[in-house]
Amino acid sequence: MTDILDIACDESGFTGPDLLAKDQRYFAFASVAVADAEAASLIAKARADHSITMPELKASKLLGSSRGRKAVAALMQACKGRYVLSIHDKLMSLCANLFEFIYEPVFKHNPWLLYQKNMHRFVSMFTYVWLSEHENEARRAVTEFQRYMRSLDPADAPFLFDTPRPPLSDAGTEHPFESVLRFAYGYRDIIIKDNANLRTMVPASVPWTLDLSTTCLWAHLNHWGRTGKLLSVLCDDSKPLRVSADSMTGDADDPGIRRARQQGHRGPLGWKLLQPVAFVDSKQHPSIQLADIIAGSAVACFSRRLQAGSDAIVEGIVEHSMGQSILPDYDHVNLANREVAVNAVIAYGLATRAERGKNPDAFLAELYRQAEISWVKGEYNPVREASDKKP
Repeated sequence: MTDILDIACDESGFTGPDLLAKDQRYFAFASVAVADAEAASLIAKARADHSITMPELKASKLLGSSRGRKAVAALMQACKGRYVLSIHDKLMSLCANLFEFIYEPVFKHNPWLLYQKNMHRFVSMFTYVWLSEHENEARRAVTEFQRYMRSLDPADAPFLFDTPRPPLSDAGTEHPFESVLRFAYGYRDIIIKDNANLRTMVPASVPWTLDLSTTCLWAHLNHWGRTGKLLSVLCDDSKPLRVSADSMTGDADDPGIRRARQQGHRGPLGWKLLQPVAFVDSKQHPSIQLADIIAGSAVACFSRRLQAGSDAIVEGIVEHSMGQSILPDYDHVNLANREVAVNAVIAYGLATRAERGKNPDAFLAELYRQAEISWVKGEYNPVREASDKKP
C-alpha cells in the first residue's frame, strides 16, 4: 500500500446530541477525495466563471442566489465520482438509537438474528410512526430517551423504565411501539446496567452518544478504505469527532468494526491512515469548503429549501448518497409484508417475555420460523402470544 488518497470531510445541520431540534431536522456529512491544491484550482475557476467574491465558500450563502447555485452545481460536477455523502433525518436517527440501546443490551451476546430479520428497522419505523399517531405520549417517550442517553441516568426516562403498560383485553390489539415500551420496562435492569458501561468504556464520549458525525465519519472511512489506499484525512474541527477519532483504528480492534461484525456484517470493513485524522480550520483548506458545499446542499435539498432550477444539484446528491443514510422507509411498517407482520408477532412475544422475566433468547430462531409459517398459512394475529410457543 503506497498510494495516498486525500480526503476532506465536513457536515451541515449539526445540533450535537440534540436530535429533536425543531429548526434543523436534517444532518448531512460529506467527504471529498480532492486534495487542497486541486480544490483551490476548482474554486478559483468557479469564482471566475460565476462572479463569486465571498472569501470562504459556504453552501448556505451560495444557494441563496442564482449564480451561487450555478457555482455549486459546477463544483459538484467537477468532483463527480469523487465524493460521497450521508443524510440523516434526525428524528428517525433517534428512533433507530432506541433499538440500539434498548434491545441490544438484552441480546448483546447474539444480536445477529434480530438484525438479519430487520427487527431494528421495524422498531425504528414503528417508533417514528407512533410519534405522528400519539404525539403527546410518544414525544414524552423519545424526549426522555434522548435525555437518558446523554446522562445514562434512568431517572431521566421514567416513561421507559418506571411506567408499566396496562394489560390488554382478550380481544385487544397493540401498537408495536407499545411492545417496545413493555420490553424496555420488563428488562429495565439489564438495559440500564449494560448502558452504564459506556461511562467506563469511553467516558468522554457519553455526552455525545447520539451525535451523528461520529458514525458518519466511520462509514466514510470504510467507504474510502475500499480503495486500498492510505488515507490522509482532514476534518473541519469538531468536538465529538475529536473525542472519538482515536478509537477509529480501522483494524480488528476498531469498536465500530467489532460491532458491525456482531450484527452480521460480512462485507469489507476497515482502512489504513497515513497519519491521525487532522482537525483544521475550513478557511485554510479549500477541500473542506468543497465538503461543506456538498453537505449544505444536501440539507437544503431534504429541507425543501432549494430553489427551482437546482436539478443538477439534486442529481449530484442522489447519485453520491451512501446507503448508510438514515431516512424513513414505510415498507418496514406495512403489515401486509411478511417480514413486518412476523416482526410484530415477535416484538409482542418478546415484550411478554420481558414482563414475565423469561429468557429472551430461548428458541428465538424457531419462533421466527413458526411465525413465518403462520403468516404463509394466513394465520397472522398481531397480538399472538409467540413467547410461549415451543419448538
